Amino acid sequence: MNQNPALAQIREKERASHTQLYSEHALYQDGSWLKKPVKSVLELIPLFRSHTQLRVLDLGCGVGRNCIAIARHFSSIPCSVDCVDILELAIQKLEENADKYGVAQSIHGIVEPIDAYSIPPNQYDWILAVSALEHMDSKTSFLKKLEEIRDGIRKNGIVSLVINSDVKEFDKSTGSAMPVQFELNFSTAELRDLLEQVFRGWQVLKSTVKAQQYDIHRENGICVLRTSVVTFAAKK
Repeated sequence: MNQNPALAQIREKERASHTQLYSEHALYQDGSWLKKPVKSVLELIPLFRSHTQLRVLDLGCGVGRNCIAIARHFSSIPCSVDCVDILELAIQKLEENADKYGVAQSIHGIVEPIDAYSIPPNQYDWILAVSALEHMDSKTSFLKKLEEIRDGIRKNGIVSLVINSDVKEFDKSTGSAMPVQFELNFSTAELRDLLEQVFRGWQVLKSTVKAQQYDIHRENGICVLRTSVVTFAAKK
């Protein structure tokens, strides 16, 4: 995939920070945001209790924070989880974690940028993307991927998205503003409008905005990242 220099630089820095995180911290252990699955994902699990089989797509799966929890919960039924991440190390760790937690038969790792991964229509009961779609290569790709997600979900299926918006970064030692290392940085209002537009007519299960702040490793040290996190879940 051809990339402009700015995009390539952002992705290289993101690759470096995630490589460091995945190398230093184990899944479901204290010390990082890998310590537990995302609450808004776990809240949706009861909605699938009546399913006798389940097919899930996790975009930007990382080392398995959410998809392994899903696979473990539905281990008593046929449950297939396609897990996409741009980072080869992430998929390697994902497969190790799937084996460790006894769900290797359910987890299918795919090394590919989300931009390039084509979602087949009408295939999934649940598609989730947590802190992933803001790393698409353009607004055009982002909108196209939302439409692929919409069309990839079966009737009565669910979409679950967590997306950062209005992101700002500051050098922790000086307080100086730093360039935001996200490919896309929507305003909160624009992002929510796009979600409403694409999933119009769906039953909205959750639509919230929450301010968050946390430290993040960057090339030149620790930055403070401030973001308005948009959480959106809806049923087809």
